[in-house]
Amino acid sequence: MAGHWYWYVVLALVVGGYGVWYLRGYRRRTAAIAAGARERGWTYRERAPQLLGRCHGYPFGRGRRPRAWHAVSGSHDGREFTSFEYSEVVGHSDVDSNDSAERLYLQVYAVKVAGAPVLTVRRRGVAGVVAGRLGVGGNATGNPDFDRRFVVEGDATSLTPEAQVWLTAHPRPFRVDGGEVLVWDEGRFDLGRVEPALEQLGELLTRARLG
Repeated sequence: MAGHWYWYVVLALVVGGYGVWYLRGYRRRTAAIAAGARERGWTYRERAPQLLGRCHGYPFGRGRRPRAWHAVSGSHDGREFTSFEYSEVVGHSDVDSNDSAERLYLQVYAVKVAGAPVLTVRRRGVAGVVAGRLGVGGNATGNPDFDRRFVVEGDATSLTPEAQVWLTAHPRPFRVDGGEVLVWDEGRFDLGRVEPALEQLGELLTRARLG
C-alpha cells in the first residue's frame, strides 16, 4: 500500500480539478441567467428559500431537502410572475437500497391571479385512464371525455368548455393556490423556457375562469 501513495495524489488532483471545473461552469451559468434577466427588465436571485412556502401539494413534496434557486421575477404581457428552480432529493443513500438517492429538478412558473379558486388539474396515469373509462374516479366537470383524461381536485367551475378543449390539446398539469397559478417543467432552470411557458399559461388563463 505504501508504494501506491501516488494514486491518492492522482485521485485528489482529479477530484479537485472536477470541483474547479464545475464551479467555473456554475458561475458562468449563473452570470448568464442574471444578465438575461436584466435584459428583460426582470430581477434575479440565485437562492430564494422563501419560495419554498409556495411548494406544497402536487407536484412537490416527493422527497427531502428541498431547495429553491435561480428565481427570476417581473412582468410579462401585463401579468406579474415568478419562475424558479425547485429541487428535492428522492431515494436513499444506504448500500442496501435499490433506489439510489438523486436530486430531481422542476422549473416552476407562477403567475398572480387575484380571486382564483383552489384547484389542481393533472393528467391521469394509465390506471387512472382505465378507471375513468370504467366510470370510476368521479366526473368533476360533467365532460366524460375530459374527466377520463384528467384528475380535477378543487373548484372545477373555472374549467370552461374552452379551457377543457385547450387542456386536451395542451395537456399541461397546473394548480391554483394562494392567488397564483403554477405550471412547471422537468429539469434545471432555463431562462429560455420562461417566456414560452408564460405565453402558454396566458392562453389557458384567457379560456378559464381564474380570477
